Amino acid sequence: MARSLLLAGLVSILVLPSLAWADGPFEEPLDCGLEPPGAVYVPAPGPKPYEVTPWSAAEPPLVRRELRDGATLSAQSGLPQTRIRVGALSGKTVYLSPGHGFYRSPTLRRWATQRPNTFDVVEDLISAETLNQYLMPMLMSAGAMVVPLREPDLNARMVIVNNGDPNYAEVGPAALFSTATVPGWGPPPTTMGNNVRPFDLGGSRLMTAEATATASATWVPRVPADGNYHVYIAYSAAASRVSNAHFVVKHAGGESHFRVNQRRHGSTWVLLGRFYFKAGESPEKGAVVALNDSTEQGTVSLDAVRIGGGTGFIGDATMGSSTRPRYEECARYHTQFNGAPASVFAPSGVNAIGNERNDDVTGRSRFAAWDHEQGEDAVYVAWHTNASGANVLGTEGYVYGPNPVNGRLEFTGVPGSDVMGRALLAELNRDLRATVDPNWRTASLRSANFGEVNPAHNPEMPSILLEIAYHDAEVDAVRLREPNFRYVAARAILQGLVKYFATRDGQEVHLPPEPPSAVAARNVAGGVEVRWAAPATDAIDLGGHAATSYRVYQSEDGLSWDEGTETADTSLNFPLATGTTRYFRVAALNAGGESFPSDTVGARVGTAPQVLIVNAFDRLDATMNLREDLARFDLGTPHRVLLEAMNDGSSVRRHGAAVARHEVAFDSATSEAIAAGLASFTGYGLIDWFTGRGGVGGAGPTRAEQVALTTFVTGGGHLLFSGSNVASRLAAGDTDDQAFLANILRAAVGNGTSSLLVEGQPGDWLEAATGLVLEDGTRGGLAVGSPDVLAPAAGATSVLRYTGTELSAGVSSAPGGQVLFLTVPLEGVVSPLRREYVLGTFLARAGLLAAAPSAPGDEPPPPDPGPANQWTAATGNDLRPPDPPPPPPPPVTYVVEQLPQFYEQGESGCGCGAGAGSTAVTWLVLLVTVQLRRPRGRAPLSKR
Repeated sequence: MARSLLLAGLVSILVLPSLAWADGPFEEPLDCGLEPPGAVYVPAPGPKPYEVTPWSAAEPPLVRRELRDGATLSAQSGLPQTRIRVGALSGKTVYLSPGHGFYRSPTLRRWATQRPNTFDVVEDLISAETLNQYLMPMLMSAGAMVVPLREPDLNARMVIVNNGDPNYAEVGPAALFSTATVPGWGPPPTTMGNNVRPFDLGGSRLMTAEATATASATWVPRVPADGNYHVYIAYSAAASRVSNAHFVVKHAGGESHFRVNQRRHGSTWVLLGRFYFKAGESPEKGAVVALNDSTEQGTVSLDAVRIGGGTGFIGDATMGSSTRPRYEECARYHTQFNGAPASVFAPSGVNAIGNERNDDVTGRSRFAAWDHEQGEDAVYVAWHTNASGANVLGTEGYVYGPNPVNGRLEFTGVPGSDVMGRALLAELNRDLRATVDPNWRTASLRSANFGEVNPAHNPEMPSILLEIAYHDAEVDAVRLREPNFRYVAARAILQGLVKYFATRDGQEVHLPPEPPSAVAARNVAGGVEVRWAAPATDAIDLGGHAATSYRVYQSEDGLSWDEGTETADTSLNFPLATGTTRYFRVAALNAGGESFPSDTVGARVGTAPQVLIVNAFDRLDATMNLREDLARFDLGTPHRVLLEAMNDGSSVRRHGAAVARHEVAFDSATSEAIAAGLASFTGYGLIDWFTGRGGVGGAGPTRAEQVALTTFVTGGGHLLFSGSNVASRLAAGDTDDQAFLANILRAAVGNGTSSLLVEGQPGDWLEAATGLVLEDGTRGGLAVGSPDVLAPAAGATSVLRYTGTELSAGVSSAPGGQVLFLTVPLEGVVSPLRREYVLGTFLARAGLLAAAPSAPGDEPPPPDPGPANQWTAATGNDLRPPDPPPPPPPPVTYVVEQLPQFYEQGESGCGCGAGAGSTAVTWLVLLVTVQLRRPRGRAPLSKR
């Protein structure tokens, strides 16, 4: 084994000459994942004991949703869209590999990423962010079962409840319950060792199925903090299990029911979906329940329930654990955590820590083969970004062949891999040329002896390795920083897979639709009417096919969502009592699946709504990316695309909650709904128009919007207008833009530097608004960026200032009705009490509230959520593992580590090394900015 790895390493560092290639220049990278023919590997594990019969076409999918009355839904959504539905990929399984991640480097004596920072991007982070927030939810929206090969949950908190724990309970006749004879999940050591298999550490229970529910088992996680959590179940599979085990997730938005085929995919974590939970809620809004009702005879396996992704806890005494969210760790540790044997996660040997990086490459495909069931219709798709050291651009795709990376196609992989690869490359080429660059380079399909697609590791399914763009070429790196580039590339992969399967199976192609962008909620007699416009389609199916129906979701707080109501119309009425506040989102449906949801709208029911809230915050581009200080990993401060901290379309909920706090009725709409005529300003006393960090590219209101707002204000209407940079945008615009800024908003751009701490201007009507801390993207909301400094124009006064300065952050005037212009987004104020105070005081000033609210006091500190990873210790005491120890300081001298097949911090791309050109570099200046319109509702993650 050691000899074969050394041989692979020697082959991997050969420098091959550049070749002339039909579809563009080919530059041979210094490859780090080649596995030459004839190399000897640890034998892959054979079939599981229960895998005795192939998965037949009549056998149900692993996980499917259903209504409480048992009727299967045509599609399901929620926010985010990480929930299984029915669509073009129903019955298909996609093993999804986000490539590289953090691993233990013995020479660096710390944890490290496998790829460096090049032009402010790190491949290890790009891939996880894109697949977890875009591609995986898209595939599930189209009906696919997705098995991620790294942790998909961005939530760094995790709670596991095991059978037999204090928070586990069984209800029903004792004769229906028994103890299984096979192992189950058990609590691992606090720092989990390199040779621990957690699914061998415990046991499990069995519950006998009956025609109606006569027994149940309940797991109640101690939810550490409000937020979205992936929900997983573990069970032991067997032929004697029922194929329709009934599981119910009770979350803050209600109940979601599932049927699980427990004859398949046992002894690992099986994902049910992503749901919003609140800390301290009753078990009715925070539990997982298994019921014993089934149409089959057999048993239901009861093992463990997990919520959240958690923080890495696999480690050793020398380097500790990674201290990073588990979704950033490489597949080597994820596959171990998910129950695979050592021949999958450590084919180099459980004590060979120096080869864990090698094991990561092979462990991805080995896990797919281990988890895959005989006869299961599955494919393997790996997403990577590339590097060459020679400024090559564009997209490439690789299937397995005996050749090294030389631009040739000598395909010897699993049959179908080449057909799937061509389908995906064709879709990527077409969509990226249509949206990014008409000259986008997509190379013809190639082969290489990459370990990740090697049938020696995974002979069971077609496999493709995609290199989406070159992160070591500045032009491509700038594109990779763009959220919309990632969205388009992910959607192209989804559509390519739909077309591949449809062609293979002789079926009609059905592509899921796009979400509606024009959405409004308004008071009507007896409740609220939600209205929307059908999403647009295009001649080349770039955005998918037309919607045939819609599902409207409602929420009491804009965070936790119900199961939705389906309609074929473009409006739906909800009977609601006076005083009720409700939020809504709309997803489009067709035979291909379900779109991401629209932006949030909402309403508070009242006899005469006085306020219309308008969401004009459309921006989602790289200028909004977060920067994380990862200098201790020699990564500088790379870009992070984390949609919940940028623009997830949910800001109406913060404005609506502030209005509802004062018992004032409101309606709301997206700015697209205003333009489409689905809502107007008529009949309202106050417009709350917010732009966040702007429209497309940070743009301010359009000319038509300026005209409508001017007419409203000069006619006596009151306007609350907020946005970080709208003043500077209008000031740099034409004469009409400048006139709107000066005559309606009554402001100019001032001199000085803003901050994230704001207070009321002493002596003015908002002087009690102290301690207004603004969002930086780490406090649970959307980062406000660097807001403008304002200067009051004629007829206006400054009412807010940056704390401790005389620099204005808000001006008040009355060019007709009362106008309050805030350069700090109201939704960006961290404190709900302070948001409510600012808005309530303006409502009173505008005459819509009888008296101004009292000044807000100090808010209680949030409860201690406890350690990131929580479970009951094996002793039975209610103990939780402590936080992992901090990592040791990095060595003083930068060490280049050479291992078989790999160079430490010396290469980039999916098995590609760029030599000296790939050392970690942090570029401090953003040289090129690509600004794209934020597709309404395309952000699947949401702090709801």
